[in-house]
Amino acid sequence: MFTQLEDLCRRLVRDHYGPIVEKVVALLLEEGRLSLGRIISQTGMEPTSARQALAVLIQHSHVTHAQGKEGARTMTFYSINLRNILRLQRAGLYLALAEERMGAMGLSVFRAIMINGCMSVSGVRDVLGYKKFGTADKQKFSIAVAKLVRERFITAITATDTVTKVDRFMQAEATEIEKLTTAPTPKELVNIRRRISDKEDEEYTSNTVVGMKRQMTDVSTGGAPKVMIGPNGQPIVIGNGFEAGQQDQDADEDLVDDKQCFQIYHERLDVFLRNKRIVNYFAEKYNDEASVVLKAILRLTEPRTKTCKDKVSESIAAQQIVQNISSDAQLDQAVDMSGDPYFKENGTDSGSSTAARKATLGKMAFALLDVLRRDGSGIINKVDERGAGQYRVNFERAAILLRDECLDSLVLNKFSSTHVRVVRTLRDKQKLDEKLVSQAAMLPLARSRELLHELTLAGFADTVEIPRTADRNPSRMVYLWHVSPQKQVSAALRGALQGISNIMQRADQETLARAALVAKSQRADVVAGTTHLTPGEQASLQVLGKLKQQIDVCVIRLDTMLLLLHDMVPGSTAL
Repeated sequence: MFTQLEDLCRRLVRDHYGPIVEKVVALLLEEGRLSLGRIISQTGMEPTSARQALAVLIQHSHVTHAQGKEGARTMTFYSINLRNILRLQRAGLYLALAEERMGAMGLSVFRAIMINGCMSVSGVRDVLGYKKFGTADKQKFSIAVAKLVRERFITAITATDTVTKVDRFMQAEATEIEKLTTAPTPKELVNIRRRISDKEDEEYTSNTVVGMKRQMTDVSTGGAPKVMIGPNGQPIVIGNGFEAGQQDQDADEDLVDDKQCFQIYHERLDVFLRNKRIVNYFAEKYNDEASVVLKAILRLTEPRTKTCKDKVSESIAAQQIVQNISSDAQLDQAVDMSGDPYFKENGTDSGSSTAARKATLGKMAFALLDVLRRDGSGIINKVDERGAGQYRVNFERAAILLRDECLDSLVLNKFSSTHVRVVRTLRDKQKLDEKLVSQAAMLPLARSRELLHELTLAGFADTVEIPRTADRNPSRMVYLWHVSPQKQVSAALRGALQGISNIMQRADQETLARAALVAKSQRADVVAGTTHLTPGEQASLQVLGKLKQQIDVCVIRLDTMLLLLHDMVPGSTAL
């Protein structure tokens, strides 16, 4: 664990939950998993305060627990969840994402769960004042909750969610071993672990949405309209919501279980943020029209993509992609088709009818799909030639490409464009000696040697020693230069974490320097009107507000760097 990571986690917890909870987090970061008795004895806290602090952390999924034996007793041990603590600084991005996709009511529900932690639907109703809602607002609330659950912005809490994956695996293995009459052989252990792993994979790939309940409902009966999840995954209204003339029928109704508790699904939200970065990449590389087509592709992959650890998406038909492009998308001038013999002969439909418009949109969409498929990044792949073709998104390749671009920008800001040229040369050519590096990067040998040493000291380059003799004499070694993605990411993460910590410390210092003024501005008489503040005090508060806004922007940028370098890369190790 980085020292910078520990300092940042403590600062984030203190800002969000206060110093008492921070004391518990600091101990767990330093000592690892501990029992409640050890936490109370080492922090010197009252037992009630320690329990309440742990309850807050478990409520917000920052601490997991598991039972284990300590001597003759069975104890409950608590451990920290670093990733969820670091995601506290990403709350603004998550809220903006919820508002964009779920609307105002969905944002209110999402914010209530984010602030209060694990909550049931009935608890959310109490927080938002559901009893004071009108009929229209109550219907919007039901639709917003159903959509949040169906699109997995929030996920249901189960008994195993507060237990780490390793502990779940160990408990399942111990349960299987207890079923045997004799001690398991090595082959039986391998089979047991394989079955447990297959079960975990099956649960991960399952499309069943926990927290929804199905019941038969007569749609012809009266009463208030209820929410049903349609075949396309979107909420619709049933009950009184059907048009006149429809036949009486029974329908399977998917309703959100009011007694089920839900929490924010951070890994799923990171998928949406990753998809935005991929869309922006193609928008900068080509044009906005290409990003429209790619956005349609990624929207189709979202229902089966739960977390960023998925390496590739399922195949999607080209016709399905075209049908999901918005009808008002302006793709007429997206691709220059003057060199295509088919378009020279037939041209594009310039009529104003809806059919002509759809035909032109389809032609341009297929042309853009071909452009994306031929792109050198390898993110969009054509996997089948049947019909108009089947396409697949390579998320692993996209994550590596965006990570490398982020690392190159760091090298550019820290050093120069010449250093970036050397890094890209090593990344493309793999292991090279100094002479080959200077030739490939078109630099003098002395200059390339200097740049390589600077990059090595910063952690962006590394060497491999190849001995010519058995005594491994340094004078008879061959040194090959290369780049190690793991070391590059470690160096970049240390800088990003330290930067976020320094920025937050600067915000605290600026607020502390104006503590008396901030306390005065929060008085009830001052809040009612600014007549009690002098022009100088008002100007000082405005300066503080602008400074905090700039600091928040810097934190979001550095947190986006964490997303690119670590969170969205499949198979990334724990921090």
